Amino acid sequence: MRIQAAGTTRWFVYQKIVIVFIAFIIPLVAMNMWVNYKGMSFTKKAISDSAVAGASFYAKQLDKELYFVRNQQLQFFNDKDLQKLSFQGSRLEGYALIELINQTKDRLSAIQYSSEFVVNAGVYIKEIGKTISSMNGVSESPNYESEFIASLAELTPKPSFYQKEGRLFFIESENNSGIISYIEISVVRLQEALHQITTLYQESEVFLGNKELGSVLSTVKDQRVIVPLLEQMDTGNNVNSNKSQVLRIDGTSYFITTNQVSSLNLSLIMYVNHNEITRPLSQFSFWFYALFVIAIVVLLLYAYSVNFMIHRPLSKLTKAFQMIETDNLNLVIESKSRDEFHYLFHSFNRMALRLKRSIEENYEQKIAIQQSELKQLQSQINPHFLYNSFFNIYMMCKVGDSDSAAELSQKLGSYYQYITRSGSDEVPLYKEYQHALDYCEIQCIRFSNRIRYEYADILDYAMTVAVPRLIIQPIVENIFEHAFEDGMANGVLYIAANVEDGIVRISVDDNGQLVTDEAIEQLEGQLRDGTRQLEKTGLINVNNRLQLKYGAGSGLFVSRSPYGGLRAELRINIEC
Repeated sequence: MRIQAAGTTRWFVYQKIVIVFIAFIIPLVAMNMWVNYKGMSFTKKAISDSAVAGASFYAKQLDKELYFVRNQQLQFFNDKDLQKLSFQGSRLEGYALIELINQTKDRLSAIQYSSEFVVNAGVYIKEIGKTISSMNGVSESPNYESEFIASLAELTPKPSFYQKEGRLFFIESENNSGIISYIEISVVRLQEALHQITTLYQESEVFLGNKELGSVLSTVKDQRVIVPLLEQMDTGNNVNSNKSQVLRIDGTSYFITTNQVSSLNLSLIMYVNHNEITRPLSQFSFWFYALFVIAIVVLLLYAYSVNFMIHRPLSKLTKAFQMIETDNLNLVIESKSRDEFHYLFHSFNRMALRLKRSIEENYEQKIAIQQSELKQLQSQINPHFLYNSFFNIYMMCKVGDSDSAAELSQKLGSYYQYITRSGSDEVPLYKEYQHALDYCEIQCIRFSNRIRYEYADILDYAMTVAVPRLIIQPIVENIFEHAFEDGMANGVLYIAANVEDGIVRISVDDNGQLVTDEAIEQLEGQLRDGTRQLEKTGLINVNNRLQLKYGAGSGLFVSRSPYGGLRAELRINIEC
C-alpha cells in the first residue's frame, strides 16, 4: 500500500493550526470591535448632540429675550405721547407738558421692567431739549448721558448694537435724530446667562463674538484659546453657522458648538475640552480595550498550548528523523506522556533499533563483497601481459641488453608482489602512486617506447595519506588496452595526484583519438549505476569500492581530457 503526501510546504503543522485559529477568531474579534466602535460612536454622537442642543437652547432663549427688548424699543416710537412731544413739545406748557413727560417715563419704566436684561431705558427728545430715563428721570440737555448716547448714534455704518466703556446699548433714532431711543443691556445679566451655559460641562467656556469684533463678552479666563479659535473661524471653517466640530489648538482637542444670536449679530460659541465630552465613555473604552487584550492573551495561550502539546513532540520526532538521515542511529526518544505521541515515539525507537541492526548486517555483507572485489581485481591478471613481459626479457637477454632486462625483471617482480600481497586494504598514497608508475614503465617497454608517460610529483604532506589499494593501476591498464590499441605512435599518458580541502584527487589523462563523446557518456552512466551492473569491469569495481567506503561524493569520474583523449579522475573524501 502506497501512502501519498498531500504536498510539502514551508509551514509547520503548528503554524498552520495557529493560522487557521487566527483566521476563525479574527472575524469574530473584528465584528465585536466594529460593534463596540459603532456603539461608542453612537454614544459619543448622542453626548455631542446633547451638548449642541443644550447650548442651542440657551442661545435661542437669549436671542428671543433680546429680540423682545428690541421690539419693545421699536414699538416705543409709535407711542402717541412720544410723537406729540416730538412734534408739539415746544408749544406745550404747564400741566400738559409734565403729563406727557410722565407718561413717556412710565412707558420707559415698563420697558425696563419687561426684561431682566434691561438696565436702563431712555429717550432724547430734541424738540423739548430733554432726556427722559427710567433710571435717571428727566434731565435737561445737553448732559453727560445725552452726549454719550449722541456720540454712539453718530457711528456709521449703523451697528446692531453699541458698545462703549464696557456698556452695551440698543440705539434707534427717528425724525432726523429728533428722537433717539436707547436701551442699556445688562452686561452682568448677560454674563450670568453665559455662565449658565457653562454648567452643561464642568470645563466648558462660552463667549459672544465674531471674527470682526473678536470676543465681546466671555466667561473665558484664559484668552489664549479665543484668538486661535477666531483665526480658525477666519480661515474658512464657517463657524458662524449653527454646527459643532472638533478643533485642535495648542496640542489640545476642543469640542466647539456655535449658535447665532441674530439680535446682536454675534455668534455664541461654547467650547470644552474634548476629553470632557468623552469622559463618560472612558470606562466603556477601558473594557473595550480590555476585551481586545483578553482576546490577544487567549490567542497566545492557545498558541502556547498547541506548541506544547503538538509542535514540540512533532519537532522532537522531526529532529530524530533528521539525525537518522545523518546515519546516527544511536538515539532514543523519551516520552513522559501517554498520548498518541507516546505510541509514535515508542514505534520510532523500535524502528531505529531494527534499522540499526539491519544496516550493521548489510554493512558487514558489503565489506565482504568489497574484499571479494579486491580479490577479483588481484586475480584479473592478463596472461598476455605476463607472456609479453617475459618475451621482452628474453629478447633483451638475447641481444645482450642485460641492464634493461634486469630493470624490467625488477619492475615486474615489484608489480606482482604488490598486487598479490594480502594485507590491509589501505596503503600510503605514494606506494599506490609508485605502483601505477611501475606499471606504466613495464607497458612502455612492452610497446617498444612508442608510448611514454608523464607524471607530477606528490607533495610531501600528501604522501602519507591512506588510500585503498589497487585504485590507479586498473585505470592505467584500461588506457593502454583501449586508447593505444591501434598501435599509435607518440602516445602520452599523464598522471597527477594531490590533496586539497580534504579530498584526494588522482587524474589519469591520455592523448588517444579513439574514444568518442558517446562512449564517455555511456561509461559515465555505467559508473553512476555500477551497483546494478551484472558484469563488473575493473573501473566499475574501483568506483564501487570508493563509494562504499567514502560515500557518494567519492568515486571515479570520466570526462574529455584537455589532451584529446579520456580523463579519469579518482576522488576520495577522506574527511567523511
